[in-house]
Amino acid sequence: MAHFCYEVKDPQGNRVIGRANGPSHMDVVRELSKVGYEVIRVWQKPPYLPGTRIWTYYRRASLSELSLLTRELAMFFASGIGLVRGLECCEEQGFSKHVSQAAADVAQGLHEGRSLSQALALRPDVFPPLYVKLVHAGEISGSLDQVLFRLSDYVEKELLLSRKVQSALAYPALIFAICLLLTGFLVYFLFPLFISFFNGLDIQLPAITQSLLAVTTFMRQPWVILLLLLSPIALSKVYDMISRTDSAVEWFSNFLFEIPVYGQLKKAVVLSRFCSTLEILLNAGIPQFTALNVTAEAMDNMACTRSLKAIALRIRDEGDSLAEAVRRDPFYPQMLSSLIMVGEEVGNMPRVLNLAYKTYEMDVETTVGRMTVLLEPLILFVMGVVVGYVLLAVFLPIYSMLDGL
Repeated sequence: MAHFCYEVKDPQGNRVIGRANGPSHMDVVRELSKVGYEVIRVWQKPPYLPGTRIWTYYRRASLSELSLLTRELAMFFASGIGLVRGLECCEEQGFSKHVSQAAADVAQGLHEGRSLSQALALRPDVFPPLYVKLVHAGEISGSLDQVLFRLSDYVEKELLLSRKVQSALAYPALIFAICLLLTGFLVYFLFPLFISFFNGLDIQLPAITQSLLAVTTFMRQPWVILLLLLSPIALSKVYDMISRTDSAVEWFSNFLFEIPVYGQLKKAVVLSRFCSTLEILLNAGIPQFTALNVTAEAMDNMACTRSLKAIALRIRDEGDSLAEAVRRDPFYPQMLSSLIMVGEEVGNMPRVLNLAYKTYEMDVETTVGRMTVLLEPLILFVMGVVVGYVLLAVFLPIYSMLDGL
């Protein structure tokens, strides 16, 4: 039996959140419907273990799969084949088991009389709220095929953006990992071969060799090795604890923007995601207040999420325009509020947001290049210092012994 969480409405219209066990999503949905609940969404909740949130993250559908699935659905719907048949075909298209099961659950929901947006909402682990809101807008306006194509383009933009960030971090991360492995090899395997040799020498060992001997002896203690082996689990536990505290998550979100170079990259990514997400929502005819709240939920940064929700409240409660509300928030640059003001004046906000997205996308590319240029020599320098330190510690006593002959 798998563990699930659910959000439903009872017969009196009250929202109820709870947990249930069942073989699959649709079995839980059927059981909840039998007792008179209106099911809003159901999502899988694995039993708590250290690293649960990391595990859940990797259980989500990849952007490449979501983009391909959306484009295929749009083509099936536009060609008149129908969504149910399209979803059944998608089950056989070589998607991961997780996504194929989600497609089957959505098809089953359509068979049971739900709309596409209602069926998608049952699997928030694959289809995020932004996705469901846009599909719902397409159903109301009668332009579902156009919305699905726009959604596919949007997901492809997100995929391209994430790949640019990954490319910026991949090479430095690889060099750093090699540096750690090389250091571990030298400390645990190579240098211990020389320990007995050095102990047999009747010479005063250099200070650098004595320091490396002390480090190697310490690192080879059983309790230190056990601590290193258990450290990933401990770090995962700490991550889970922090991620459950909103104040800690918000502090860390703000801290990321303060890191030199990387903070600029993170901010450019957040701003580009804000522009592209709000653009597609407004293009679909979703009201501005709702669009801002959905955009806030689509952000992967708690500080930005709260900022956007505050902007939405200023527009609703204080009567600010979007440009004025954005201008009052110190997180957003002056250029963005000026562009939004132009969009409000000409009455074409989606087009202006698309231009802003392209601007911040270029900022991402520029910052990625700067990060690569700065980090590569820095990491190579650190690696050179570590390797040079070990080599000097090994060969200086040998040279001293040869000089004494």
